[in-house]
Amino acid sequence: MIKSDLIGKTQFPDKIRVVKYKSIKALYEMATAKIWIDNCRKEFYPIKRKGQYYIQTWHSPLRLKKIEKDAESFLSPEYIKSAIKDSKNIDLMISGCDFSWNIYRNSFWYDGDILKIGTPRCDLFFQDAKEIKEKVMNFFGLATKSKIILFAPTFRRRNSIDVYSLEYKKILKILEEKYREEWVFLVRLHPNVSYLSEVIEYNQKVLNATNYEDMQELLYTADILITDYSSSMFDMAIARKPCFLHCKDIEEYLNNERGMYFNVNKLPFSFSKTDEELIKNIILFDNEEYNRKLDDFHKEVNIYEDGTASMKIVEKIKDITK
Repeated sequence: MIKSDLIGKTQFPDKIRVVKYKSIKALYEMATAKIWIDNCRKEFYPIKRKGQYYIQTWHSPLRLKKIEKDAESFLSPEYIKSAIKDSKNIDLMISGCDFSWNIYRNSFWYDGDILKIGTPRCDLFFQDAKEIKEKVMNFFGLATKSKIILFAPTFRRRNSIDVYSLEYKKILKILEEKYREEWVFLVRLHPNVSYLSEVIEYNQKVLNATNYEDMQELLYTADILITDYSSSMFDMAIARKPCFLHCKDIEEYLNNERGMYFNVNKLPFSFSKTDEELIKNIILFDNEEYNRKLDDFHKEVNIYEDGTASMKIVEKIKDITK
């Protein structure tokens, strides 16, 4: 099931039937399916039949912002009721690290099985998928030798895009001086504010990536990520690529948003509150030191991502359908 605005824009293998989300056809497919797989809460589904099996993969391997029961005071009563109902239908969850396993066990109103197998969406980071990189580069009309810095902050409850104000030109100049290569910015707005993407001024070196269909493909292709509180930082940690946290509104965010599972200053990523601090962090970035910090962090959360999660899910489905 996909949303209507993606129909015709996303390619699927021949044996995949594509149906519009929240359509009568989608209801039929869900009602007659043996297996349900989802990575977010189900807002739209028929009554689950006896014998149907629901696998919940969730949509991030790890996260900074508190979710579900841990952020209950920020959630509407309607969402909580729907989430509890959804969890009662789940037969299996999967986790990519012990830290996430504990969140799913304690905060999801769920007491079923949780497999420690990794996160299917992160398997891509363990592959040499040249066709994915080529697809991204061609989409944006970039030369193969171009290096990409992806800027992808998360959303604010008031849907502000102030955080997308950045010294793009200065940062590109610093990167080109540091690495002696050609760099371009891809700017991706969070889906909650994607309708505002045209407000930003783009040029040949600062490109709009908001409408690209797959964030994982952008992360796979990007050489550097700048974000703030987005879980994409942990995808880059798994991919072992540089990530810079740029949190201009950290005090306001802590006071008004859902709270955090980690202290941002103790994560393996460099932290800045001003563009000047960000530029300094880029200049001083040391890859060996960064990888040591990643090793320590992965031990702390006990990560078990190894690129085989999708294969293990397939084996589980085979067992279920025997």
